[in-house]
Amino acid sequence: MESPQAKFEGWAVIELFGHQREAGYVTTEYFGSGALFRVEVPALPEREIVTDRPQWLNDELVPTNSRVAREAVAGRTRFLGPGSIYALNPCSEEACRKAIDAMSPRAVKVIELAQERQLVGVTEEPEDYEYDDSNDDEQE
Repeated sequence: MESPQAKFEGWAVIELFGHQREAGYVTTEYFGSGALFRVEVPALPEREIVTDRPQWLNDELVPTNSRVAREAVAGRTRFLGPGSIYALNPCSEEACRKAIDAMSPRAVKVIELAQERQLVGVTEEPEDYEYDDSNDDEQE
């Protein structure tokens, strides 16, 4: 009697040998006695986001809370052999789409830079401030 093959079906981030990652909807495909994981990576439309941390984009440092436009990412299918995988991390669809967005290289267009706040007195002295150096001579 044959034992049933284990299957996986769901959203996941897969870590591969060679410092690669893939994310999408994963199913198990059998080809004869061999099995592969089929990863369906959904397309992402062109969209605007607000940066959640400073990022180096298009040769300039873009501060937190800047608006940027990200190009669309085409959907694709990839088959992975079990021997190339060292971690399969099941997750929600939302978490998977965020991972796809973070992993997808594409051009970014800066729409609006956030205004950086400057602390008063840290980089400049206030105009009404007078420095008293009379105590400096006593300490030497």
